[in-house]
Amino acid sequence: MLREGLLLCFFMKRPHEELSRAITAALDLYREAIEPGQLGWYVNMGGDVDPVEHKGWAGAIQALNDERWARVREELRAPTGCLIQLQEQSNEAGGFRFEYLGRERDDINLPGFVSTVSFWLPTEYLEAHGPSHVKELAKALARKLPLDSGYANLAFNYLVEADFVTRFIREHCMEYPGMDIPHVDISRSLGSKVKGAYWLNFYGQPLLEQLGGSEHLQTRLEQPDISTEELGAGKMLVSLGEWPEMGESRGYRLLARELKPLLHEEQPGWFGFSRDQLQRWQRRYLD
Repeated sequence: MLREGLLLCFFMKRPHEELSRAITAALDLYREAIEPGQLGWYVNMGGDVDPVEHKGWAGAIQALNDERWARVREELRAPTGCLIQLQEQSNEAGGFRFEYLGRERDDINLPGFVSTVSFWLPTEYLEAHGPSHVKELAKALARKLPLDSGYANLAFNYLVEADFVTRFIREHCMEYPGMDIPHVDISRSLGSKVKGAYWLNFYGQPLLEQLGGSEHLQTRLEQPDISTEELGAGKMLVSLGEWPEMGESRGYRLLARELKPLLHEEQPGWFGFSRDQLQRWQRRYLD
């Protein structure tokens, strides 16, 4: 139900109809980078499936075949919103997973709602291919997407927010401040904010301008263990070290201080955290 993993996640303040082609291209790129068949299951979030199919924890879990891959393509071409989840395992937290939540254009009830896409890799993939390979994959994905922000980082990879899973993460997360706690609900409130400081940090416009521009960031973050790179189309990458860190890092603190005015704040009660626990977690690089 819970394992460590590497999460590549991107946020876009655009509706799905403007993202369809870019998300399709990014999914194709991701599939080319991992071994064939690593995405073996399709989560039918609507649950409209024959009763003989296996019923999963979030809709119906169906084995991916040519017919269902065609369905994925069809859903990605939908003119309204889109919700897709593809995963390695049917009933456990696998190392590979693709998740996409594309908001509808007319969803005015949630002004902070952003479209979100994430690509998971197991830590074994990082160890086998090395951080440079993963960094190049993350950069290639970032170039495909009209992102506002994004990141790549070690994260708690869980199948579902069961009580014992969230309790374990709450009890141990401060031991691993470099780990991310992912959750899809952030899509509904992130708006123009950023989620935090991570191993690889991607910024697009207008967020980059709000941070003072690429030259300003390069000057403010001039440290031996921090590198910056312009990716074209108004995008920038800030890398904190050669490898992602589970523990304390000076570079993470330095970047968090630069991001402070734009950091997204979770509401008390999120993930079961008390107010004090949540404040400690969200300010772990600022205090």
